[in-house]
Amino acid sequence: MVRNGIDQGVRLITKLVFLEDLFIFVWYLNKLSSTEPTTQKLTGMKNTWKNALILLVLAIGVSSCSIDREMEFTDDVDFCSNLNLENIDKSIPVINQFLAKLPDGTSKEQTFESLKAWLNSFPCNVNATILYALDLTSGHEQMNGIAIHVNDKEVIRELTLDFAVVDNMIAYSQITGYVYYKQDAIHVKTKYTDINEVFDFINSLEFGVKQIENGTYLSSLAADTDVLQSIITNLKAKSYTTDSWVTGHLHWYNANIVVFIRLYDMENKNYQADWIETMNEYQFENYVNGAKHTIVFYIPEGTGEQWETNFTEYDFVDWAELSHTRYMIR
Repeated sequence: MVRNGIDQGVRLITKLVFLEDLFIFVWYLNKLSSTEPTTQKLTGMKNTWKNALILLVLAIGVSSCSIDREMEFTDDVDFCSNLNLENIDKSIPVINQFLAKLPDGTSKEQTFESLKAWLNSFPCNVNATILYALDLTSGHEQMNGIAIHVNDKEVIRELTLDFAVVDNMIAYSQITGYVYYKQDAIHVKTKYTDINEVFDFINSLEFGVKQIENGTYLSSLAADTDVLQSIITNLKAKSYTTDSWVTGHLHWYNANIVVFIRLYDMENKNYQADWIETMNEYQFENYVNGAKHTIVFYIPEGTGEQWETNFTEYDFVDWAELSHTRYMIR
């Protein structure tokens, strides 16, 4: 801020020194055509001029500092007011502007150190920290990321900066957002292979369902590649499935067709009804000798240990284990 004001003052001095020389030249022309002023008067005029220059430069320098500080203060307030989970996405372009100003060739470690120092320079409690992870090649810990801490109502969350991936490489010159985790889920391994029993269990509770794992279904439809592809395409188009967790094979375990699938958000009774209808359409049967279904429930954060105990009291539950959910902010 002060540096900016001084720089502007110096540039102004250069211009005003020229004006001073011009003043003296004009005075000299006037001297030739009028009564010659005394040396004392000339010296007084030059001193008055110089004093005026100094006062003007100081005034502009202070004014520039004030403007810069006001702008910086506004930026500080904006950044700090967004230091909460609801508004933190507004800080993404601010951080990217800082990263864009770093010199070309800045190493990952230098980027992390600079970014940490800059984030912690804000007047609010950003508490930026550098994260470390074990490098399997060297066997030593290395810088692996950077995190900030934001307010989520009455909880302080650790958000990891999610750097962009360009050409399959992490680019430390830009972030795409943040990643954070909440301990708000629990894996419940049941003894059920029948999906109807799984749905009955889900419906007896008031929890959201993150996913149902270990779904294995056998079909008696013709073992034909086109038939299998049609089934897989239709299943991937469902609202409660994802592309990466729908696969199928021909002639597997004495079955014409087998499908492996994960089902999501299945507390939704419309989704349950649609899946039962889909099973009838494709002649699916539960694979009774396969892995039993595991249900991942959403639970209130901080109640994991309590629900580990509660779920294991059910006769049809093998085990229960609390889990984390990964959230992204873009």
